Amino acid sequence: MTSSNNYNDNTNTLYYDNVIIRKNNYCLAASKNSLAYVGKENCAKLSLRTFYPNSTLIRNPQVLVPYIQELKEYFAGTRKNFTLPIEINKVCSPFQQQVLEKVAQIPYGKTVSYGKITAAINNPGAIRAVAHAVALNPVLFFIPCHRVILNNGKVGKYRLGTKVKARLINLEKSYSHDNS
Repeated sequence: MTSSNNYNDNTNTLYYDNVIIRKNNYCLAASKNSLAYVGKENCAKLSLRTFYPNSTLIRNPQVLVPYIQELKEYFAGTRKNFTLPIEINKVCSPFQQQVLEKVAQIPYGKTVSYGKITAAINNPGAIRAVAHAVALNPVLFFIPCHRVILNNGKVGKYRLGTKVKARLINLEKSYSHDNS
């Protein structure tokens, strides 16, 4: 995971835009230097405000062009890793950052259980806390929280819905087999 700790925009301004990929409308938001949010459409009124309630939101497609390009490449199966900087430190606790660092290390086309994440952070009793941290991932896809599944092998919940989570897992598996 690439992370930027240089969020120097003192006005708390985020630039956002929507993009339609595979008939789904996503919202992305970024500072001038790094990606801050990826979620569903209507972000200026809904989810984006949950993560950044005090930010000024300005629609500016130009700022989001490189992030949207990487996201389109991901859905096309030509991008396995995101390379652009992200910023989650303003909305994630240190524990959540630790969890999301581990989630970011899950290889493309693979899944890992919540239990394995708790073991990786040396906190085996924290399954609920880990699940909560994963659920609050502000940058869907860029930190692949859809790759975290239940200990029994079932897909489990996802901010965009369990059907979307299953489709993302299957999408990655289909592309990872094509390129093996």
